[in-house]
Amino acid sequence: MDIEIEEKEEIDVQDDRLKELVEKMNTEPLVSSSSLEWIKEETLVLIVKVKNEFSDVLLLGKKVADYVSLATSACTQKMVDGEDKIYESLLKYSSEYQQIAVFYGDTPLLQNSTFFEIMQYFASKKMNFLPLKRGFVIKSEYIENFASLLSTPLDHFGRDDFFIVNDAISMAYAFKVLSKRIIDFQKSQGVILFGENTIFIDADVQIESGVIIYPNNVIKGESVICKGVILQSGNTIDNSIICEDAEIGHSYIKNSKVPEGKVLYGANLISETI
Repeated sequence: MDIEIEEKEEIDVQDDRLKELVEKMNTEPLVSSSSLEWIKEETLVLIVKVKNEFSDVLLLGKKVADYVSLATSACTQKMVDGEDKIYESLLKYSSEYQQIAVFYGDTPLLQNSTFFEIMQYFASKKMNFLPLKRGFVIKSEYIENFASLLSTPLDHFGRDDFFIVNDAISMAYAFKVLSKRIIDFQKSQGVILFGENTIFIDADVQIESGVIIYPNNVIKGESVICKGVILQSGNTIDNSIICEDAEIGHSYIKNSKVPEGKVLYGANLISETI
C-alpha cells in the first residue's frame, strides 16, 4: 500500500491555523483560574528540587516537577537545588518581591486553581507566613525570622494538591489523577471520547474541538490533532500532526504528519531508529 506520509525529525507547524491552535492551547491551563495581577507582579515562586529515583520519570509526558512549575506559571519562578538551599534563596530574592511562595518539586498534583486560592487566602488574612502541607508562603520582610515562623501547616487547600510522589505506588496514583484531569480538560474543549478509561493523552497534546477518539488510543508528546479527525481504536500517536478530517485506526505514528483527509489503517510508521 502506498501511504503518503511526510516524516519529520521535529514537528514543523507551518499552517497558520495550526499555529494559532498550538499557541492558544499552550497558554490554557488544564484547570483554569481567574488570575490576579498582584500575584503575578509581587510574588516569586521557589520550586525545591527533590531528587529521588522517580524525579526524572516522565509522567504523561512531563517530569514530576514540571507539573509544579505549570501550576505556578503565572509568577516568576526560580529553582532551588535542595531543601538546604531554601533559606539562602529566600535571602537572595527578598529585596525583589513582596512575598515568596515555596513549593516542592515532588507534588505534581498541585493545580493552578489551588495556587491562586492559597495566594488569595494569604493576602485576605493579611498573613506574614502561611505554612502549607508541602511548602509555605512568606512576606519578604519576615524572611530573617524564617526558622521561628515554622508551625503546623494548614491542611484545607486541595485534597490531592500536596500529595508526594516518591515511590511506585504514589507514582501510579498521580498518573491516575492526572490522566483524569487531562481527559476532563479535553472533554471541556469539545473532544468526543468513547471508552475514556482506555484513552491516554499526554499533558502537552493539543486536540481541537469535535475530534472523535475511540477506545484504546495513546496520544503522546506534543502531538496536534486537528478538527474533523477520527481516531478509531488501536492507535499510538507520538509527537505527530494529524491534519483535518483524517481517519486513523490500528496505526503507530511517530514524528510524522498525516495529510488532510487521509484514511489510514494498520500503518506502522516510525521515523526514528530505536
